[in-house]
Amino acid sequence: MPDALADAQTAVEITSHERWGGHMTMPQIALATVLIDRGEPERAEELLGQVTRPNLDGFVMEYHWYLMARARARWALGDGRTALRLLLDCGSSLEETGFANPCFIPWWAEAAWVYAAEKRADEARDVVDHGTELARRWGTPRALGLGALARGMTTRGETGIGLLTEAVAHLSASPARAEHARAEFMLGTALLDAGDSRGAREHLRASADLAQSCGALALAKGARRRLVAAGGRMREITGSPVDLLTGTERKVATLAAAGAGNREIAQSLFVTVRTVETHLTSVYRKLGLTQRAELASVLRTQSVPHPQAPAWVSAARGRG
Repeated sequence: MPDALADAQTAVEITSHERWGGHMTMPQIALATVLIDRGEPERAEELLGQVTRPNLDGFVMEYHWYLMARARARWALGDGRTALRLLLDCGSSLEETGFANPCFIPWWAEAAWVYAAEKRADEARDVVDHGTELARRWGTPRALGLGALARGMTTRGETGIGLLTEAVAHLSASPARAEHARAEFMLGTALLDAGDSRGAREHLRASADLAQSCGALALAKGARRRLVAAGGRMREITGSPVDLLTGTERKVATLAAAGAGNREIAQSLFVTVRTVETHLTSVYRKLGLTQRAELASVLRTQSVPHPQAPAWVSAARGRG
């Protein structure tokens, strides 16, 4: 997610300076989606409010991702009623298009999450059955995991715990790390409710670790709170300062840390030297640095992937 954050920020930066930028939607939607996972739904809603593309509902990818992002932001802000309405609208619209991929926009799994959290599991039956059937047809580990997760979240008792255990097994075999973390969270929560504190701690710790490692900070913090409630211990979860950098700032910082001079960086990124200086000043402020020599150490110690320096930088550094 830190990589997605940087790329989305860069895309928003680029489009904001173009005449045609007002018709772009995916940069804002992508950035908003990541911000929700990082615990910033207010900022996400602000970005989504800037989407003004005419006839947005005529664009399959943009429109449905937009509805999903708006629903998730509303849910994160405590508005379950609006979140469910948006998710159900998303599902109805997708059905009209004929899309049958349950992983493209897993609105049904999100709806199951909201129904379960609001103690309205009985109302989720049709949505969960629909999504589960699509998942079985699709047959990938992520799809099957989401299907088991949706059923597990809306099923009480030992049967629900069994379904959540199945969801963890499927999702651990998929690349869907954040969804795997969510399944671990739900399984841990179910075990805690059933009085199995030891089992709950195991899965809640796994959830917090997984979510933090991929940058889903909101989920990581929620899992940590449940873990502590179950009698476990874990340090406070915080975001890396590097995550505060925009995409361009991260590129400039990485090149500078690799030994490139300001003029070389400017030529590489097709900007002015003054622009590079401005970005570096912002980088120093955000990371709490006072000099260029500290950049390499800070970027190296942060557990956040950052862009690799181009080969020409390493060559230049080697020439001294």
